[in-house]
Amino acid sequence: MQEESYDPPEQVPDKLNVVAAGEAPEKEEVELSDLKVEIAERVRFDSREKKRLTEAAIIEKLSDGIPKERLGPLLAEMSKEGRFGDIKAIVSPSGRIYLFSEKHLIAVEAQQKGRLEEAKFLVADKIRADSAQIKLTPRSEIDAMLAWAEPAERDQILDAMEDDERFKDIQKMSGSKGEVYYHSIDYISGRYALVMLRAKHAEPAYGIAEFVREQSRIHPLPTKLEQFQDSVFGIEREQLETVVEMMLKNPDYADIKQMVHPETGSVYLYSDKWLSEQRAFDLIDWEEVKRLKYP
Repeated sequence: MQEESYDPPEQVPDKLNVVAAGEAPEKEEVELSDLKVEIAERVRFDSREKKRLTEAAIIEKLSDGIPKERLGPLLAEMSKEGRFGDIKAIVSPSGRIYLFSEKHLIAVEAQQKGRLEEAKFLVADKIRADSAQIKLTPRSEIDAMLAWAEPAERDQILDAMEDDERFKDIQKMSGSKGEVYYHSIDYISGRYALVMLRAKHAEPAYGIAEFVREQSRIHPLPTKLEQFQDSVFGIEREQLETVVEMMLKNPDYADIKQMVHPETGSVYLYSDKWLSEQRAFDLIDWEEVKRLKYP
């Protein structure tokens, strides 16, 4: 099996090495021979029917049962067998491996697809890393990552990710002014992401109220006001005080109550739909005073 590099795209080396060479034990020869056929059939199917590359993760699943470190030598073996001569490999700059059949995809086409595949994974990695830090990823940051691509090509990459089950955790959302953000539901639920977006941009009162309600209902806990000044919400103190003052006078937020701890002066919000005044005070008092005395 040969490896093709797509950096730069217009140059396709005739041959690259596939991991370290190695031989499969003779006692497993029949099983490995069947596995080689299965790998080749899957790669040819993807290239012929899906017009896409086969990523190494799929091959690893097919190869379940043999040690991961044996996969490289197995592919190297296949490259020496004429019946698998059409199976080629592309190694991306990040080290990801993609396979294709040159019977159904020409090398230049495969290189371009490899470049787009790599971009999808890089974008997904960025979004997931941001979401793990409870941060939405703005489209502007993704565009900066894909600066090498034309705007239409960036749209193509992101649109393709929406229909790809490998990236089903990646969700897109738009603000009222047209701003676009992404997040991974593995780290940030759709509801919480919406709260974050509204709190930080278009509707801070709604976002704050929904967050307070959710905290009161689920945990249940009152929410310290200064929490809305962190990197997630990013509301300035002066703006925050103004928003809360208006919110407490708005009938739409009649369940949102404010409480100031008598000793520390810390300000909290809670929803009396889910927390009584006494329960809210007990929880706040524990957090502000008693927890420090009785760790």
